Amino acid sequence: MLSAIAARKARLQQVHAPGPENYSEKGKLSPKVPPPPPPPKSSTKRRHNHQDGANLSSKKARKNTPKSQSEKKHDFVKGVSNVSSQFTSQDDVIFLDHSDDDSDMSINLDQDDAVSGRPECPPEPSQHGGRKAWSPSCPVVDSSDDASDTSEQPCTDFFSSHNRPLTNTEPEVLSTYRPVREQNIFQLSLDEGSALGLNGPAVALVLSPSATASFVGTFRLRVLRGSISLLGTTVQPSQVLHHVFAPCSSPVPVIQALVACGESSSSLHDIPARILGIVDEGDVVILLQELRTGIERLGRVVRTFEGIFDQTNLEGLPDILEGIHLVTHAPRGMRAFQLPPSWEAAFSTSPFSPAGEDASLPRPHVLLIRGQKNSGKSTFARTLTNRLCSRYRRVAFLECDLGQSEFTPGGMVALNLVEHLVFGPPFTHPTLPHQAHYVGANNPRSSPSHYLRAIQSLVETYRLDLQFATSLVDIEDDAEDDRIADVIPLVVNTMGWTKGLGANLARRIEELVQPTDIFSFDTSPSNEAEPGGPRVHTLEPITSSRRFTPSDHRTLSLLSYFHAVFPNPTHSAPLRQTTASLWSTDLPLCAQPPYELTSRLALDRIVLTGAGSEDVVRTELVRVLAGALVALVSGPSPSEGDEEELYTPGSPPPDPASSTCLGLALVRGVSSDGSKLQLLTPVPPETLMNARILVMGELGLPVWGWMDFRSVGGGGAGADVPFLRWGRSTGAGSERRRVRRNIMRRAQM
Repeated sequence: MLSAIAARKARLQQVHAPGPENYSEKGKLSPKVPPPPPPPKSSTKRRHNHQDGANLSSKKARKNTPKSQSEKKHDFVKGVSNVSSQFTSQDDVIFLDHSDDDSDMSINLDQDDAVSGRPECPPEPSQHGGRKAWSPSCPVVDSSDDASDTSEQPCTDFFSSHNRPLTNTEPEVLSTYRPVREQNIFQLSLDEGSALGLNGPAVALVLSPSATASFVGTFRLRVLRGSISLLGTTVQPSQVLHHVFAPCSSPVPVIQALVACGESSSSLHDIPARILGIVDEGDVVILLQELRTGIERLGRVVRTFEGIFDQTNLEGLPDILEGIHLVTHAPRGMRAFQLPPSWEAAFSTSPFSPAGEDASLPRPHVLLIRGQKNSGKSTFARTLTNRLCSRYRRVAFLECDLGQSEFTPGGMVALNLVEHLVFGPPFTHPTLPHQAHYVGANNPRSSPSHYLRAIQSLVETYRLDLQFATSLVDIEDDAEDDRIADVIPLVVNTMGWTKGLGANLARRIEELVQPTDIFSFDTSPSNEAEPGGPRVHTLEPITSSRRFTPSDHRTLSLLSYFHAVFPNPTHSAPLRQTTASLWSTDLPLCAQPPYELTSRLALDRIVLTGAGSEDVVRTELVRVLAGALVALVSGPSPSEGDEEELYTPGSPPPDPASSTCLGLALVRGVSSDGSKLQLLTPVPPETLMNARILVMGELGLPVWGWMDFRSVGGGGAGADVPFLRWGRSTGAGSERRRVRRNIMRRAQM
């Protein structure tokens, strides 16, 4: 390759040698070839802009001028390219076209100059000298005609885009608090714990003003002095032990100490004397206690969420208590809860003003939340409920989102009563609803009319039974509670389906609810408030976690519901929140003893809903119910003279005006003749006896619910699991049917 270039250089010297004649390589005389005319100027800018047609004297002058190494290289390449046209006219010269390696070599040399440390910027000398400006990890600037011209860019563009300094990849600081024994963290003795009403290990933490502390795990929290901010809610000193569930699968709560001022003398007496003696002015004192409910072992059931309550400290600090892990820096995949400024501005409106300012309102506040999916509606609804619980004794929560329910499993619209602050994601507080209706799907696409009738029934129940609850207030039991007791506000969480039919349903829900305030994540011009209408507060969305999908969270919430242990509801206090406080995760669902009932005696009706349910005949009912997820519905009993069939194909679902859903159950087994049913349900027996109707929808038990996690590997592929088949099915109709639902009419856009 180098010999060919040297030969060309020799020929070039022979052509420009003085004398009337030039000799070819074979020693024969050849006529002197005149120089070719200058080529026309191209529209594309070339790298070497030397002028052609210069006289011989100017060339000799340039030869006598000392040249740099780069200029010699440029002249050499230019000479090779100019003389090639002269050799093409000679018959006795071998011409190497552009497909040969030598020509490619000359072009590659030119391209190497273009991407070297000497970019084409004639007015500005390069600052990088002969250093290469590219590496295997940095792309080279394309010099094709389709790309932009690099000669018009400054010399520093290439280097500034590829050699910029590395960004700071240090993890986010979540906790500025560092525990030091007997200085800002104190292990309470048995006597000190019993004086505070505790029956287990506990520690007291002293936080300086504006200090932050973040924990992963499950624990009880009580504020002894000052106040703290937790998940967007201010927690004041009280006798209440708040249950905090902080898994790393959700935004981790951060405890921020607020300035301690104006404490009552009773709150100071609760602090042990040895701690109170070293507390400075403005310090905040909180109490942490272990909380073992069984939910920390829920990762055995759903292996996707295994270890979400465990976290290793990056600084090697010991755990505060067993199951309480201090997180100083956020590792990869973890993020802390942050309250956006627009949310804080919305919380400063009248629904959250001090008590007594809105006593003259004609009706309680009805707060509706709307927006697209994955915008933070559920997180804002939970924070909004906590803000209201700090002012009202009870808050009503209307769940209209079938796929992302907060207090109940998916597939139902529910009206819940909330009495306590909620610190945890939805799977940590499954609750028995005050009233609910089962739709049986993750969205109301298949039954929009039934969905609207169910919401209308719940709104009427709130207005008639819960809006003003003055006759149900027990003043003696809550004499020390200064929160509003005779008014119950309503929080409405809508679904994220905001186009086409979903937009029509959302508009109809607003007409049924008649909200006083709307919190919208939509920034379109149509989001502005109308004169005389509800106040509209525009919120900025927050990013959701990419580690887990909404389907994963639905699976976790449903299995958390089936493993939950609910307390028996108290009939003396009907307006009480019934939330699970324990989880039984020792046995899988396939090993738990079921309820067995006689279908003819215990049930009045069996209803199938959803697409294709009307085609199920009576003889196939046994096969359909085996392993099905059903709703336990309480409805009016039929009269003695009416003897209806237990199952009628195509029968409508129960009327929401005269029925209510008590909970969900799993049909574990059915006898061959259908006379016996085996049910698994967490609903308490006192409530279960009122269920007379079984409603089966489109939802089913997730695969993790069929697993026996006691075996090695949790029951993987090939395990003998009832109603579950692993692997790919064969035969006609074995593949899942795909239905396109993204084709809409122009009016639905």
